[in-house]
Amino acid sequence: MLGTFVTLAAQVAEDPPTINPVVPDEIGEIFWGAVAFFGLWILMRYWLLPPLMRVREQRRAKEIADLEAAETARTSAEQVRRDYDATIAEARAQAGQLLEEVRSEAEGARTQKVSAVETEVAAERQSAISELDEARATAVAGLGGDVADLAVAAASKVVDAPLEVEAHRPTVQSYVEESR
Repeated sequence: MLGTFVTLAAQVAEDPPTINPVVPDEIGEIFWGAVAFFGLWILMRYWLLPPLMRVREQRRAKEIADLEAAETARTSAEQVRRDYDATIAEARAQAGQLLEEVRSEAEGARTQKVSAVETEVAAERQSAISELDEARATAVAGLGGDVADLAVAAASKVVDAPLEVEAHRPTVQSYVEESR
C-alpha cells in the first residue's frame, strides 16, 4: 500500500494540473456560459417567476383576509360575551327584585295572618275566661248549698244533736261568700 502512495505522489509531481476550475481558459466558454446564464435569467424573470409571484401575492392576500376575519370574529365574540354578561346581570337583578317582592308579600301575609290569629286567640281566651268565671260562679253557688249541708251535718255530729239545715244555711253561705 505504501508503494501505491509513492507511485501516485510521483505522478502528481511530474504532471501538475494547469486547468483552473474557477476561471475558464477560453473566451468561447465564457461567452456561452454568459448566454446560458442570461437566457435562463430571462426565462425565469418573464415566464417562470410571475406565476409564482401571483401565487405568493394571493397567499399573502388570503392570509391578511384570514387575519382580518379572525379579528372580526374575536371582536364579535367579545361583543356577544358582553351582551351575555349584561343579560345575565339584568336577569339576576330582576330575580333579586322579584325575590324581594315575594319576601315582602309573604311577610305582609304572615303578619296579617298572625294578627288575625292573635285576635282570634285573644277573643277565644276572653270567651274561655268568661266561661270559666261563669262555671266557677255556678260551681261556687252550687257548692255553697252543699257546703252548708255538709257543715250543718258535721256540726250535728259534733254536738250529737240533729240540727236543721235550713235554719243554718244563711250563716254558712255568708261565711263562704266572705272568704271568696
